[in-house]
Amino acid sequence: MSHPNIRRQWINHLRRGGLWAALLVVLSLVMLARQGVELYQSAVYRHSLAPHVLIRSTLLGADQTPQALFANAVFYDDQLKSDQALAQYAAVIARTTDSQPLRKQAYFNSGNVYLRTAIRLLEQRGLPAWDEAGPLVALAKESYQKALRIEPDWSEVKYNYHLALRLAPTTHGMNGPQQYEDEQIKAEEQPSGWPAMPGNPRGMP
Repeated sequence: MSHPNIRRQWINHLRRGGLWAALLVVLSLVMLARQGVELYQSAVYRHSLAPHVLIRSTLLGADQTPQALFANAVFYDDQLKSDQALAQYAAVIARTTDSQPLRKQAYFNSGNVYLRTAIRLLEQRGLPAWDEAGPLVALAKESYQKALRIEPDWSEVKYNYHLALRLAPTTHGMNGPQQYEDEQIKAEEQPSGWPAMPGNPRGMP
């Protein structure tokens, strides 16, 4: 084999080695950048926990991580801003899987928001509010069912689910998403189970 051929082979090897080295450098830089973004997002999240403030920073998507969305949902719920809280919990659910604890907690907390809102309406306006409260109770039951599909033995979810059933038992036994059927409730009748309801939902907001 002539020397020129050997040199060409070495040059080709060096070129291929250089390409692989460049690729490894690029991959390393991408991983470092990703870790930097995650560290920043975590820092923003931790900074908001102690004072319990709304996470507003949009830099590097700091307000769009599941943890940040969940924290904002709790903040809105504490402020009695149910629509905003439910929207944030829905975003958490959309960004997580059943294997991630935040997903089942978002279902549970959503159910609590629906149920508390329904109870608040009935306490403030009495039975005339049932047309509004009934669908909220149905949505609460649906949320609790989804949480129980992930963790069937979760006692607090079971308690709140049965609390919702006692408040509006007309939909008990339906499969799949619960839907309030107002034709089953007469305006002059008191919803079955309401006088014996033991209190507000348990657990986290």
